[in-house]
Amino acid sequence: MIPTQWWLSAQRYLLNPKRAEESFTELLKRHPEPKTLLDYLNERRFILLLKLMDQSECIRKFLINHPEDFQRVIPGLWYVSKRKEDYLRELKNIVSDSLDDEKFSKSLAYYRHRELMRLLSKEILGTANLEDILREYSELPDAMLELAYSRAFREAVERYGEPKEENGKTASACIIALGKLGSYELNYYSDIDLMFIHSSDKGSAGKLTLVEFFHKVFQKLVSLMTTQTEEGKPYEVDLDLRPFGKSGPISMSLRSAELYYESYGRMWERFALLRARYSAGDEELFKTFDREVRQPFVFRKYVDYRVLEEIRLIKAQINAQAKSKLMNRTNVKTGEGGIRELEFMVQAMVILLGGKYPFLRESNTFRALWKLNQKGVFSDEEVKFLEKAYTFLRKLEHTIQLRNCLQTQSFSESEATQIAKLMGLEEKEFLSMFRTYTQKVSSMFYGILPAQEEQEIDPIMAVLLNGDADAGKEILSSLGFKNPTRAFNILLNYTQGTVGIGLSSEERKQLIKILPQMVNHIAKTPDPDETLNNLDKFFSNPTGRRVILSKSKEDFRLKLCKVFSLSSYLSTLISRNPDLVEDVLTLYQDYPEEEELEEEFEKYKEILSLSAENLFRRFKTVWEVRIALVYLLKQEDRYTKLEKFFNRLTLLADFLMKKLWEHLKIKDHSLVLYALGKYGSMELTIGSDLDLVFVGKSPSLEEIKLAQQMIKFITLHTSEGYLYKLDFRLRPMGSKGELLPSISFYRDYYERTARTWERIAWTRARFIVGDTALKEEFESILKDFLFGKPITEKERREIRDMRFALEGNAKKDKDVVDIKFGKGGLIDGEFLIQFYMLLEGIREPSMLKACRLLMSKHELLKEVYDIYLFLRLVETRHRLSKENAGSVLNSKDRQRVASSIGMNPEDFEEKLFESLRRMREIFLEVFD
Repeated sequence: MIPTQWWLSAQRYLLNPKRAEESFTELLKRHPEPKTLLDYLNERRFILLLKLMDQSECIRKFLINHPEDFQRVIPGLWYVSKRKEDYLRELKNIVSDSLDDEKFSKSLAYYRHRELMRLLSKEILGTANLEDILREYSELPDAMLELAYSRAFREAVERYGEPKEENGKTASACIIALGKLGSYELNYYSDIDLMFIHSSDKGSAGKLTLVEFFHKVFQKLVSLMTTQTEEGKPYEVDLDLRPFGKSGPISMSLRSAELYYESYGRMWERFALLRARYSAGDEELFKTFDREVRQPFVFRKYVDYRVLEEIRLIKAQINAQAKSKLMNRTNVKTGEGGIRELEFMVQAMVILLGGKYPFLRESNTFRALWKLNQKGVFSDEEVKFLEKAYTFLRKLEHTIQLRNCLQTQSFSESEATQIAKLMGLEEKEFLSMFRTYTQKVSSMFYGILPAQEEQEIDPIMAVLLNGDADAGKEILSSLGFKNPTRAFNILLNYTQGTVGIGLSSEERKQLIKILPQMVNHIAKTPDPDETLNNLDKFFSNPTGRRVILSKSKEDFRLKLCKVFSLSSYLSTLISRNPDLVEDVLTLYQDYPEEEELEEEFEKYKEILSLSAENLFRRFKTVWEVRIALVYLLKQEDRYTKLEKFFNRLTLLADFLMKKLWEHLKIKDHSLVLYALGKYGSMELTIGSDLDLVFVGKSPSLEEIKLAQQMIKFITLHTSEGYLYKLDFRLRPMGSKGELLPSISFYRDYYERTARTWERIAWTRARFIVGDTALKEEFESILKDFLFGKPITEKERREIRDMRFALEGNAKKDKDVVDIKFGKGGLIDGEFLIQFYMLLEGIREPSMLKACRLLMSKHELLKEVYDIYLFLRLVETRHRLSKENAGSVLNSKDRQRVASSIGMNPEDFEEKLFESLRRMREIFLEVFD
């Protein structure tokens, strides 16, 4: 049937002669008229048929499934060269409107593989050079996209109505080819990179906007092109190069595209649009896009240093990826001296010189090489070498991809023999050619636009620049990140600007310099993941980015990382007000005095055009952040600076209450304002409420309204938030009591109604602002209420029972500790101190100062003082470390607090539980 000589001749070309023979036999079995094929074959055609089935698994399957196609397609191979219009003419005989979507896609996939078989045959037989074959193959998707677009557009019009612009003109759209499809160099097994634009957003299609209409058109087009069928997929479609990438709309109007590239377009997008060309749809629309958007964006008449720096950064990224090693594999595309380096050299020169020399505006690598040669960029010897190198590497890439019909570009040492044979070479010859080409390409790549200072890229920066997620996760995991995938994606966004992070060339240069240092700082913090999360909040703000990427000293960023590691609450505040960080780290390095607050408040009033409500809120936020940053960064004894922290937060609140009193003109009335609770004891911490009480001489309706006005001013939520949260539960009759009781009411209430717990609460009462004569009168009444009657056994029992009742408010979930309401918590300590204050007649609202006064007489209060201070430290660090934190700590909270105060988690747990246990012991010793 087949001459033995043919078999013998074929075997020297085949990797697997036995499988090729089996495939040929199977093909004949399936052929409806095998004799016609046998009659068609000669030795050359027979060897070609076996080579096709031996070199490519997908072509082997195609030929077995369509056994007549070889003899139908191959004749005329020497001179047949198809363009888009030829493909369209043939496709219209294969597909029709009557086909359903799946059969339509199946027909496209069939035709794609049939034409791939034809073009691969041309390459095997050498009937055309690689450049021409790639161009011919690149016009095949154009034809398919034209048909798919026509179908999708027609169906959308039938369903929704014709798309009309504002002026009544029919709206149109086009498909733009990018990547290798755009430069007419499409790989045999490659995605097709596309971008879609439509003529206008202003108009409608029935009830749909034009944006919605074209979204549906292109969704359908993508579905038709990517549906998996019995014949495979027509093509994989990649839309990631479109404006805003994956997060962007599937289609964008011409005007929106123009605005995008003007405002956000980055250097890598100039490389992407260099290869943009018309593929399908409205060609006139593409011509407008090319003239008004693409050419002005890609080609600049004058090249400034920033453009060179941007290109250097892209070069560094390619370099980093080239040096990343696959597991015992060589990457033909991204490896050193590979396809990407060669293409980059050509594209970079075209972009740099194309503005001045329109002749050079060429996206096809083969043609661009010779144009650059004519302009003297590459010598005759260099351009001939680069053309040969590019042809060799692209053929090698095709050989690798065709074997299993996968988009891959790497091979292992063990595969070299087979690949060499498929390329018609001996293994040694193949490896020698590969080394020669890649080494020289790599050398030329390094020589083009040499970096101003060549230095080794840090490993974390290298994996970020080349987007190597696996290597990145491995590095971050070794640095202590518990969720390295999330951490890598956050950092990748900084370097590649995928979600709202757009950097100038100078900023990118600075980022590459400092990011490894930042990552190392973050890795040394107790919870790197939380620290990075807080950095991300800050860096996502454009002002925050400017602060981090400024030419500041390294110590500045080190301090910033400390803040991010210690306080999520503060990190959120400074992410909204990043400029405050520079203030604290440069100007405000100590706690403020009242004069400083006064001076700055006047500046705020003069400079900021804010309403009074927002002025007060902005001022409070700014100074709360400054005070908290000083607290975290100041080198001082932990308890000394804790008390100063309380004091300054209280000073800030006092200052604002006095200013508000003045603003509302309450100072002209016989009223006073007192503070209770932590505010009264001058021990405010982050997130503390203000316990306020008003006292009036003989309140008028106007004065009651003024008090109400003040409350509303403080609690109103504006664009700047609220000023403070208020708590009125400690005033007479609690929250239901009068807002502004008279002084006679207080006198009567204290004598007749007030209970023991109110004596306890009012030990912290502190005058804030108001009529001084009324204050003196009220202080006399208050002193009599607190100390006029002795503390008897009855009061002692009431205090104890009240404390036990409050214990019912404690959180009792498994593994949580309530350091305020729980056994041995802060309330135990406060009740102890307040009890002795009443016993000894000490009028000192500060818990800490009162305890220090009492310690000399009551020895056990020394221990209470130490424990109370420790618990207040824990509470403060917890509130700083976590947004909306209270007094309840779970195990993770306790670990975070332990690390923030520099304690080993086990030692911290031991000290915390021992402190609570001992505080309860002392409480029971006094009250039982």
